[in-house]
Amino acid sequence: MIKHRYAHEIDPNGGSAAAVLARMVEPGQRVLELGTGPGTVTRILHSKGCQVTGVEMDPETLATCAPFCERTIQANLEDPDWAAPLAGEKFDAVICADVLEHLRNPRPLLQQLHSFLKPSGSVLMSLPNASHLTVVASLLGGRFPYQKNGLLDHTHLKFYGREDLDALLRECGLLWQHWHTVQVDPAQAELKAYWHQLDEDEQTFLKAKCTDGEVYQHVVRAQSATEAAHFEKLVSEHHALVLKNKTETQELNAKYAAQEQDWNAKYAEKQKSWVEEKTLIAAHHEAALESLAAQLEGVASKEQNTQATLAWTESQLQNHKKSIQELHLEIEALKQSTSWRITSPLRKLLRKISN
Repeated sequence: MIKHRYAHEIDPNGGSAAAVLARMVEPGQRVLELGTGPGTVTRILHSKGCQVTGVEMDPETLATCAPFCERTIQANLEDPDWAAPLAGEKFDAVICADVLEHLRNPRPLLQQLHSFLKPSGSVLMSLPNASHLTVVASLLGGRFPYQKNGLLDHTHLKFYGREDLDALLRECGLLWQHWHTVQVDPAQAELKAYWHQLDEDEQTFLKAKCTDGEVYQHVVRAQSATEAAHFEKLVSEHHALVLKNKTETQELNAKYAAQEQDWNAKYAEKQKSWVEEKTLIAAHHEAALESLAAQLEGVASKEQNTQATLAWTESQLQNHKKSIQELHLEIEALKQSTSWRITSPLRKLLRKISN
């Protein structure tokens, strides 16, 4: 087995574009794979029992896929006669895995594919997204840096965003039925160096403004734009819208339930705080009332003591008044006595001597 520049192992159940494309094919279906490359998708289809007709320009690369194909055709997809060996054949699916971006003009190829599809057949394709944030970041830095592989593979001749691809399909008579995107964080892509040159505010702004900014690849299932295909797409879009509305309703209900739970928890916490505050205030008031009662009791006791003191003082005062009255009576009695009158001259003499 040769070493091919696009050779890589993938998980059939993973999220890569190749894995997603392979899962779009039912087991046992007849598949036309255009641009097989090293057979990344071919191997998965073979493991699902699919009958694969592989078309590849490079003979050595085609040889690596041959064991996994029912039939191989070496052809250049831009050659008008590439499909001559397939005249009259019909397939359940035609796969173009990362092929269209390598063609100068993919329109003739896409317009040819209708003739190879069974009535319910699909065209399955994957393309790199030209509006990935790392490409935007490199353009802001004045660069469009082609690489050995990835978004700006140097063999890419065309670049597509979602609307460009949708317009291309419609122009070629195809109507997409399912659109899947492979997301890659710009900090993890091969052009991450240009993303890291931007400051955080610039990164935040671009993430908000750039459509499909983190989409690395578009993976699309399309059918011929018949009335049946249009109806199928309308039904699919209706189901998708119902599912989206259901999901959004569930998310809103979950959000509201979480908010209600949060509000209830906050209300309970607030109520608990109020109860604690009221209990604290009541305890404070009760303590204040007890203190006031004690103070009033003390005042009453003091008043009682004061009243007792006043009563005793009044009693003493009355006693003193009575003693004074008795003394006055004794003095008056003394002045009226005979001895007081006899000694009157003597007292006068003594006063003169003393003066």
